[in-house]
Amino acid sequence: MFQPQRSVNSAPPAPTPIDIEIANHNGSTVAIEATPERVQAAKKMPTPSLSQMIEQLTWQNGQLRSEIDYHQRMHGPSLYLLQKTKLVVTSLQQMIENFESLQNELGRSADNPESQH
Repeated sequence: MFQPQRSVNSAPPAPTPIDIEIANHNGSTVAIEATPERVQAAKKMPTPSLSQMIEQLTWQNGQLRSEIDYHQRMHGPSLYLLQKTKLVVTSLQQMIENFESLQNELGRSADNPESQH
């Protein structure tokens, strides 16, 4: 029978500075939830009733739907920006190539003054 290998260090990850920043904004991460304080607090919390769980999950579902809607609305403008940015980058690359070409021609002319007369 296949048994998953456990990592040598099965302890939860320590919170990083970004985890702490997320927690400061009332957010949560795996590292924050795994801190001894959060684990103990979770053990002491009463188990919500079925109706409370449904209410909470319905609210979370609404929040996720709002996020999906936002990202779907931002998709078109983001693609537009990406396309315009690619055009600008291509244009700038062409300008640099033209500049370097002219610069090289002028450099060759300056190195060979007889060709100018």
